Amino acid sequence: MALNTETFHRILRFLILAVVAGILLPAVVGAERVAQFVHPRHLSTVVGPSQYLLEIRLPGSARVREVRITLDGARLTVLSSPPWQGTFDAGDGSRGHRLEAEVVLTDGSVHSASVLTSALRIQEVEDVDLVNLHAVVRDRQGNYITDLTRERFTLLEDGTVQTIRRFSTDLKPLAIGIVLDVSRTMRGEKLEAARNSALRFLDTLTEDDRAMVVTFSNRVQVLQAATTDRSLLAEAIRSTEVEGGTALYDGIWRTADYLRRLDGRRVMLLLTDGRDEAGNGMEPGSLHTLEEALDHSNRNDVMIFAVGYGKNLKQLDFYQRHTLESILRRLAETSGGAVLFPKRIGSLKKSFEAVARDLRHQYSIAYTSNNKARDGIWRTIELSTDIPRYEVVTRKGYFAPSGSSGPAP
Repeated sequence: MALNTETFHRILRFLILAVVAGILLPAVVGAERVAQFVHPRHLSTVVGPSQYLLEIRLPGSARVREVRITLDGARLTVLSSPPWQGTFDAGDGSRGHRLEAEVVLTDGSVHSASVLTSALRIQEVEDVDLVNLHAVVRDRQGNYITDLTRERFTLLEDGTVQTIRRFSTDLKPLAIGIVLDVSRTMRGEKLEAARNSALRFLDTLTEDDRAMVVTFSNRVQVLQAATTDRSLLAEAIRSTEVEGGTALYDGIWRTADYLRRLDGRRVMLLLTDGRDEAGNGMEPGSLHTLEEALDHSNRNDVMIFAVGYGKNLKQLDFYQRHTLESILRRLAETSGGAVLFPKRIGSLKKSFEAVARDLRHQYSIAYTSNNKARDGIWRTIELSTDIPRYEVVTRKGYFAPSGSSGPAP
């Protein structure tokens, strides 16, 4: 039956009014929106460890197979049963985040939900900026010294004595990036040993420690975003595969960039066996330079524990300036970490265990610099005890805040 113009317009007006009045809207929304985030609210501000809650409304007899949660594009976790909730780290609030969920139903359909959080809007900057240090003290035999008091330490910044304001042996949880070289020179038993050592390292973490898994070859991949879920971390480590060249500096820079968003003791556990070089051997492997990677790590208070393995540690880098051994030593010593050079594949596990021991025997120290200039320049730190035979390992310095709103070091 053909509709005349007047009848058509009446029907059209009725449909428009029905939608506006809410008669048809619930059905439309219900058909399209299977999942939505109840918390956090869209564009709300969240800081530090935060909770997310996903509401799922199933159509008909459908059932959920799994829910994949990602944070800023990196996998956070996979949920297989309700409640559809968990935690994520929003960092210091200096940037917003994007939480996304993919709800996979048993019929094969996939439904998505996402929510954005906002960065803090800071109107004023505190005049006092704390400089945070994590230090390990050993005697000449390599034994840890863990019973020193605040008064036993002397702290210098650019040669000037500073007053220690905070001192503790009660350590914050770790925020650690496990960074594995998966370039072609790591194939075979070397990569297998690296996997096994990293898996054993997971056993040393506490329930509050968060870790992420990053690999680098001719590209950098975040196989697992920061999480406390050991099974997800283990799955990511087991999934590593060899390919291409060695983007060493990109791997360091990107991991430091992820870690800067997390609270806690920021640590990078780096394993590599080769210099920064593209797969064709004709160009560098990274877009970032060594200096940029080191600068980014230092500015974001990341301790680097470097494990260098293989026969190429004495070779010069692509630019024929530094050996890989000296590069790893510089990364570790400047950041307050440590460097290890296992001689055999079987010693990789012991190297990872040594890193774990260091992380459990640290002093936490903080001070406010006497130098109030916000000039952004490097300031040297020297920390010692009143017993000369004790060796103190901490970072060598930091970059001062710059301008009127620079971040605290």
